[in-house]
Amino acid sequence: MTDEKRTVCGYEVQFAMHIGPREVLLLLDPKSMETPYMVGYCGLNGLGLEQLFEVLGSDDYLEMVDEFLYRAQIQADITRTERDKIPEPLKVLGQEYCLPSFSAAENLNGHVVVMKPEVLRPEHRNAARQIVYVTGGFGAAANARGSAVYGYDVYSGVKSNWRRPDVLGILDPEKAPDWVKPGVEAIRAQLKEKGGKPHER
Repeated sequence: MTDEKRTVCGYEVQFAMHIGPREVLLLLDPKSMETPYMVGYCGLNGLGLEQLFEVLGSDDYLEMVDEFLYRAQIQADITRTERDKIPEPLKVLGQEYCLPSFSAAENLNGHVVVMKPEVLRPEHRNAARQIVYVTGGFGAAANARGSAVYGYDVYSGVKSNWRRPDVLGILDPEKAPDWVKPGVEAIRAQLKEKGGKPHER
């Protein structure tokens, strides 16, 4: 079994931490004598390929370790600030918050669903990130042949993409947080204003 190293834009990834909105990388460029060590953010371009931005290089490894830790701390602080704005206690939603019957035959379009906590990064495992209003995708249909599920995070109103296996179940309306109903209404109103056809349940 080979331990293949990850490379981004031709550089070897020494350390990576994806926390909050960005992934921070510490990279090695073995071909460079002047700046063999680099730190940068990693994201996807329009073609879905990894790219680097805000890259800083040095021949001092410890200097780049400090830069890596500094940037990771910034992302942690951003995520903590966002989390602290959530008005309700941070709780992870399990199966007990879902309707008891859920199967592959279920049509998810127009439903409010709960995502499995394990598909989220640790800092995002809470109700505000788990609850999604489904609007489409081949994986949303009953007995779906595809896996893509498209929708909106109900708490933030931001578009999100998932896979059918990511769905834990359909949220039980009786156990939904107070912000779910107005959140879904706001999303439906936004879709209607844009000329879309929001699903009604």
